[in-house]
Parts: sequence; structure tokens; C-alpha cells
Amino acid sequence: MPRLIICATDGAFLSEPRHEGTWEALTELACELVPEKSNLLRRWPKKHVASREEAAAWLEAYFKVRNYSPPKPTVDLSEFHTPLGYDLARLSKRLNVSVKRASIYVRKLDKVLMLSTAEEVLGAVRHSSQYGHKVGLTKTKT
Repeated sequence: MPRLIICATDGAFLSEPRHEGTWEALTELACELVPEKSNLLRRWPKKHVASREEAAAWLEAYFKVRNYSPPKPTVDLSEFHTPLGYDLARLSKRLNVSVKRASIYVRKLDKVLMLSTAEEVLGAVRHSSQYGHKVGLTKTKT
């Protein structure tokens, strides 16, 4: 299900619509890279006014993601590549994890995706902190 970040105060879209797994992968990666601030980094999806501390935590996470070197995959992902992306059902069986976990695994390996998504979250929490607006993740209308 695609989701995007909105400013609930003025109705503005603050991100591109992205698959729910992408947002989860980013949050998980950010918490792995800045574990001491994971409680702040996990707040952003729920509609709220972000604190300065939350915005600072996301700024730190953004730079950590920028400098992040994804680990070498534990399996050859080319075996699972299809014209529409990855066969996550087959990959999940190979990794012995749920399809959701396989989806997050693949997304965390995509540095460009993680960096652009981190930039959107950072922009949203900074907007919220600076202007006192409520921001959060919402489902897109289909």
C-alpha cells in the first residue's frame, strides 16, 4: 500500500508516495545506524508536531544513511529479479523470513532509495519542528 508524508496542518504533501515497506526499511535502518536515538526516530509516522530533538536525530540519521555502505547480500539477488522488481515470495523462502522481511531486506540494500527517503523524512520533521505543524504518514487514495 503506498503511503506518503503529509502536513496535516496545511494539507501539503511532503514526500513522494512510497510503498509501506520502504518507510519501514528506512526507519529500521536509521535505528540501526543511530540506536541511541531510536525512540526519537520511530515517532515520525504518527501525526504529531516534531520536537527539535527529533529533527536533530533525523539530521544525524540522514548523514549516517548518506555514509552508509550496504552490506553484501547474503544471496545472489539476480536470481530473484523480475521485470517488475523482485520475486519476494521466492526470496523470502530462500532467506527463511516473511515476505515483509524480504521486502525490507531488499530495500535496505538500495542506498539511493534509503537516502532519498531519509531526505523526505528529515524535511518533514524539520518542517514540523520549525512551523509547529502536525506531520505524519498517510495512505494514498487509490
